[in-house]
Amino acid sequence: MSLDLIGSLKNISFFQYFQIPQLQDMVNLGHSQASPAQSILFKQGDEASCLYVILSGSVQVIGIDESGKEVELSVLSVGDFFGELALVDGGTRSATIKTLSDCELFVLGRTGFLQTLSQSPDLLSDVLADISGKIRSSNEKIYKEMLQNQKIQSEMELERHRSLSQMVAGVAHEVNTPLGIVNVTASMISENLTPDMLARAEDPELKEMLEDILEASQLMLSNIARANHLIQSFKNISVSQITDSLETILMPRLLNEAIDLFKIKARQAGIQIDLLISPELDFEEWTGYSGYLTQVLMNLLTNVERYAYPDNMGGTVEIKLSTQAENFILSVEDFGQGMSEADAARVFDLFYTTGRHKGGTGLGMSIVHNLVNSALKGQIELHSVLNQGTRVTVSLPRSIEGENTAA
Repeated sequence: MSLDLIGSLKNISFFQYFQIPQLQDMVNLGHSQASPAQSILFKQGDEASCLYVILSGSVQVIGIDESGKEVELSVLSVGDFFGELALVDGGTRSATIKTLSDCELFVLGRTGFLQTLSQSPDLLSDVLADISGKIRSSNEKIYKEMLQNQKIQSEMELERHRSLSQMVAGVAHEVNTPLGIVNVTASMISENLTPDMLARAEDPELKEMLEDILEASQLMLSNIARANHLIQSFKNISVSQITDSLETILMPRLLNEAIDLFKIKARQAGIQIDLLISPELDFEEWTGYSGYLTQVLMNLLTNVERYAYPDNMGGTVEIKLSTQAENFILSVEDFGQGMSEADAARVFDLFYTTGRHKGGTGLGMSIVHNLVNSALKGQIELHSVLNQGTRVTVSLPRSIEGENTAA
């Protein structure tokens, strides 16, 4: 049973970076548990302290909405797992688990997991990188639900879809797990890698690695705050309206903050980002929705990394800011693989992608187009030449008047 169980643990995303001896330690620290059909393993809100892996049988995942009604979120069977967030935060259960048949379960407590994780900075870094990828995937799932409902009702009426409450219950269960793990583990790194600890590192390479991990954790905390803001926006929707706060901010500062969020990914992919701003624009203010504009820029940079310079081939991205009349003109230009005229003509179409084999969903540029035109009251254009590069130009009014706008 140990070998089969090790294989099951290996299927859990943050265990895939564990070596076989470390996984064997996890198996030795856990125990098996038999539970008859129709048993409640735990209820939503109960204290959490362990992970479960299903060795035989199946279970039902149940959420409770604000009215107290039970909503089935999913059904799990052999090889599936649940309660993994408990290994990190030991908080409360986000759902109720009920056995549908006689089950044999493997149960692993959080103490041994945390000890193993904290003893290996490399392992901790890999786990964080995996979780950050999950966040982006979860965000795409949220946007996909948004855009599908938007298409049903109207092209620009995303805020009104009748089934949002059920969608939020299902998505929140999936999103809360990676968000919670990232937040807790990134905080743990920031708290433990103190300046005194870094100063004691005698090996320059080790010190540099620890500094990179600390920087990654700090950027992760910043990024998770934005992801939490997105989820909170869902919960605060009144008849399905997603909002961002209208604020006045220095445009160059906003662009620098957005680029900082992508800095580590750019470094790994060998991408150099050049931000070109004329000195006279250093203190130019923009009144708009900074969260939406940051999302636009992050999606554009992610597309550059994925399609313009694939497989970490590396290259340059130029981000230019200028003004024209009462508008800011923001351009993002790469000098990579580019695209054909036919592909460029459809790049903003919902679900259209040339990178399905790379995990592309066809949502990214559609989301960008929708945010720019609807939420930011601007315009967006794309020009691309095959094997020469792509330039995306966004025109934004200096000030967005009126109330919050649905994206």
